[in-house]
Amino acid sequence: MRLDLPARPAGRAISLTPLIDVVFILLLFFLLASQFQQWQALTMNAPTLAQGERRAESSAVLVRVHGDGQVDLNGEPIDVPGLERAIGERLADDPELAVVVQPAADATLQPIISVIDRLVAAGVEELNLQ
Repeated sequence: MRLDLPARPAGRAISLTPLIDVVFILLLFFLLASQFQQWQALTMNAPTLAQGERRAESSAVLVRVHGDGQVDLNGEPIDVPGLERAIGERLADDPELAVVVQPAADATLQPIISVIDRLVAAGVEELNLQ
């Protein structure tokens, strides 16, 4: 005895292609809409003086950053961690010490930023970039 049951109609196979297309479109959208850089600002504005007000002369030091990453403090070579110690000692003697950072024409940005970070960590409040 054979029982002939009606065959089920073949259903459509579920395709993942539209889902993958949607995922790639979303990925592309978020990649184009995102920013991968973190912008950080360094404040280096010297305080302005009111008209007629005179500022007392305070001492200043010159920090030069050379193209090869070497650093000079008032013309004497110094390493970057030593620069932080030396500036910290000078700030202990003169809290209104002004620091002038002068990068060489062929100096790259990273050594300059490293020097500025060390100076700010040492407590420099007046920083000028030439």
